[in-house]
Amino acid sequence: MNFNKADARSKLFFVLVTFMFQGLSQEVVGKAEVYLPGIVSLETTWDEYLSFSPDGNLLTFTRSGSDLPHFDRRIYFSYKVDGNWSEPVLAPFSGDFFDRGSSFSPDGNRIYFGSNRPGDRGFDYDSDIWYSSKAEDGSWSEAKRMPDVINSDEFNEGHPYVAKSGNLYFVRYKRGVETDIYVSKWENGVFQEPYKLNDNINTDGPDSHCYIDPDERFLIFTPTDREGGIGAGDVYISYFEDGDWQAPVCLGKELSTELYEYSAKPGPGGRLYFTRAKFGSDGIPADIYSIKVMLD
Repeated sequence: MNFNKADARSKLFFVLVTFMFQGLSQEVVGKAEVYLPGIVSLETTWDEYLSFSPDGNLLTFTRSGSDLPHFDRRIYFSYKVDGNWSEPVLAPFSGDFFDRGSSFSPDGNRIYFGSNRPGDRGFDYDSDIWYSSKAEDGSWSEAKRMPDVINSDEFNEGHPYVAKSGNLYFVRYKRGVETDIYVSKWENGVFQEPYKLNDNINTDGPDSHCYIDPDERFLIFTPTDREGGIGAGDVYISYFEDGDWQAPVCLGKELSTELYEYSAKPGPGGRLYFTRAKFGSDGIPADIYSIKVMLD
């Protein structure tokens, strides 16, 4: 199905808002703003990969900085208390390894993330997908590694998202070789062999940082070096129509700049949340941004 950028943008915001807020969006309002400066987004650290729990009372994000060995990334929690977000605390399952890219299951009872922690096969540097489960008392379990059908020998795995169907969308990557988005279908209580999404999503360049709508109606992700892009990495959306993923479109200048934007997803307040960074020797710390969507 063919559609132009204006139609795609209108459709995106309709889908996001009807899913999250039961309303109809008209347009993006204003410019992107740094999210929770001094709490989540600090001037001297890399703050990225924000995710909200389905009930909106817990957010997770990844932080790294010069005080951490080898700029290891760690996952942090912030809780909503009396309408305000608390000072972040280290997630109970994070702290000793390179952890990043956490997301909630649709029911909010699991957090999935990528980590280089040693798994059953003793990999110290291979990135696999792990998860922590929420207990009845609200505590979070020690991390458990996803099964071997998800975590391969050949590639690193990360950026996981689970849909309501149980299907797991994630990224497999090997530096300088391939970065693509995969799905493993959940059938009869078992994850099936993952396969790449189609050529509209995965190209010869890196395609990463995916977010899947819980109902699998749309996919938001960040490719690099793609025709029609604006900067180092831009935010794109693809819709699932006619039985497959359609050609994606870039989400425009307020989201996508000459810098690197990634990990974009809908969240509270009729806003889209994403990370913006500049990589390289002159890189600036990454911060989390949000941008308003106008509602009727």
